Amino acid sequence: MHPHGYILGASELFTVFFVMVGPLEHLMPFARTTQNMSVKQIGVLSVKTFLIIVPVMIVMGLFGKHLLHEWRIPILVLELTAGVVFFITALKILVGKSGTFEEDMPKAEVMDPLTMALKVIINPYACGTLIVLLSISHEIERTILIIIMLTVILLLDCLALRYIRVLMGKVGQVIMRILGAVLGIMQASLAATIIYSSLKMMLAAP
Repeated sequence: MHPHGYILGASELFTVFFVMVGPLEHLMPFARTTQNMSVKQIGVLSVKTFLIIVPVMIVMGLFGKHLLHEWRIPILVLELTAGVVFFITALKILVGKSGTFEEDMPKAEVMDPLTMALKVIINPYACGTLIVLLSISHEIERTILIIIMLTVILLLDCLALRYIRVLMGKVGQVIMRILGAVLGIMQASLAATIIYSSLKMMLAAP
């Protein structure tokens, strides 16, 4: 348990965001959409994506937090929801299932690259994770930490887009698979801890 009663500290937030929002599940659609682009064009695309995605995600997260507070959903229920979502996503990664809607992605040649990049990163898991984490934040310092961690992971997303041809090489794919497995196990453990802690406090509540 971290200060102010939070189960997730900075390192745990980084892990959760990396698994839920990070580049692990975006490599294939990134590679597909940039296959006919030059290195310079890919670089410009990655910069544009970062400049758009950060403010959009922050605004969506804060708006979602406002809605959840308006609905007066108890904090313990939100924490339990977060644990369940994190656990399901971790299991999907560990068993090799995609956490995005890549299967429904139109072919790259008929889809604008910028639109594709934004659509892949702004997926339901990413938005849900951000909204729940912001909703259970009690202090402005915590909210700022969450936004910083999100921004760092979004930067990694855009760097993965920029260097997609390196990451999709044989060595890059092996490294990303190993990293995904390790982080998936860590997130599953964190999720189980959140679920256990939430249920324990619910049962102890009068």
